[in-house]
Order: sequence, then C-alpha cells, then structure tokens
Amino acid sequence: MDRDVLMHQMTERFREAYAKGLDAVERAPDGQWIAASEFVFRDAFLEVMKASYQAAIQAKIDADSSRQAGTFSPSEPGVGGPDAAAQQG
Repeated sequence: MDRDVLMHQMTERFREAYAKGLDAVERAPDGQWIAASEFVFRDAFLEVMKASYQAAIQAKIDADSSRQAGTFSPSEPGVGGPDAAAQQG
C-alpha cells in the first residue's frame, strides 16, 4: 500500500469537497448561512470519507501479495471447513 499516493489522491478530494462547501457558504443568503450550507458540507465530506476508506481498503487488497484478501467470499465455505463459521459465531 503506497501511503503517499493515497494521501495525495485524498488530499485532492478533500480540497474539492472543501471548495464545494465554501461555495455553498458564499452563495447562502443572509440569515440562512447555516441552513443553506450545512448539508452541502456534510454530504461533501461524507463522500470524501467513504472514498478515502474504500481507497485505503482497496490499496491494502492490491498490496496483498497473495491476493487472498480480494477473493474472500463470506457466503462460501472457506478455510476451516463447514464448522468454522459456526464456531466463529
């Protein structure tokens, strides 16, 4: 997993989200600054959070030399046989 690449990519996404939020504040009419901008900020940063987490997990999967992490299926029996799922709880 290349942390520097991820940091650069997500820094750009953060800057875009922050610019979107600032635009919403600037466009908000007097007396409605919060109502007109709060959810724009929230939604923009929720999307960045989601994308950041997905990118980090995908980078970890891609860096896994065995690639087994990317082929795991929770609906199919795996290592440990059919009783392993029951023991795991």
